[in-house]
Amino acid sequence: MSDKKKPEASSVQCKKHGCKHSPSKFGFCADHFDQFKFGLINKGGEPCMDYDKKLDQYEHARGRKVV
Repeated sequence: MSDKKKPEASSVQCKKHGCKHSPSKFGFCADHFDQFKFGLINKGGEPCMDYDKKLDQYEHARGRKVV
């Protein structure tokens, strides 16, 4: 009769739907955490309303960082 809670599945996997990687920050894996910081996905792991527009901006900004 213990009242201990079992760990949730979100603590084992990234919050982004379909991602199987282990979380590193705020429940997201490293790649999805960058997308969360940029505003592509919300804290629940779902895409934002203007996802397509922000995705182009994200890819352009990420391309600059690599070089």
